[in-house]
Amino acid sequence: MRRIIDAHAHLYKEKEYEKRLLKTMDQCGIEKCCISGLGDLFYCGTNEDVYHTMKEYPDRYIGAYFIRPGVSAVSEIHDAFTQGFHMIKVSIPKAPYDDLSYYGYWKQAEEYHMPILFHTGVITYTGNPRGELINSWYMHPMRLEPIANEFPDLNIILAHLGVHWNKDAAELCRMRSNVYVDLTGEAKGWRSRADVEGMDKYLWWKDAWKKVVFGTDVYYEKIPKILQEDKNRLEKYKVSEKTQKLIFSGNISKMLGI
Repeated sequence: MRRIIDAHAHLYKEKEYEKRLLKTMDQCGIEKCCISGLGDLFYCGTNEDVYHTMKEYPDRYIGAYFIRPGVSAVSEIHDAFTQGFHMIKVSIPKAPYDDLSYYGYWKQAEEYHMPILFHTGVITYTGNPRGELINSWYMHPMRLEPIANEFPDLNIILAHLGVHWNKDAAELCRMRSNVYVDLTGEAKGWRSRADVEGMDKYLWWKDAWKKVVFGTDVYYEKIPKILQEDKNRLEKYKVSEKTQKLIFSGNISKMLGI
């Protein structure tokens, strides 16, 4: 039976959400989830909520600590590591990802061998963004090129294949050994457009699928559909069983050292 780890999931701000998510994981054969809490703007819990959840279910949940560059302190990455978080989730920076003032975050993550899942592309939120100064241009995939170059031992995952910057995300992934992508998102979102175009338009090179990391990034009720879509896509492109094992668990397991 193929091992499945969801490398991109969130802890929604809903009573006992972690228990409902766990039941869905069992139904789908998902062994573990890397979860993060993005706060009220995304109808999510906090890093503290994630901490308690991963401590309550240590065999099922892997903590991904949320950092907002320009707001979070660099020292939080050290604190997250000592608390047992294994991954960093980054989104909505106050300046572009490649701003030199943020390099302390990336250096700390590299030193602690904590992969970083970066949101890339236009952002979707449920709360009121007024006053937050959110700018999706700051999260363009190519903003991560200098970071990948400067921190070669830092594993970087570009979430959503850049959303509408698919080509840029894919090409950076192709050209940098420490850069990977996930294909997460809503069933009727960017994925549906990319599937019509043909995902192989972007993941076109030999062994491209070996740089993909499985994740969902949807509400727990939608996970079965996302998983089935991913399985169907891999069958469509005749992705080998060996490569599928990398996608569904091998890549993220190696990054996390599990």
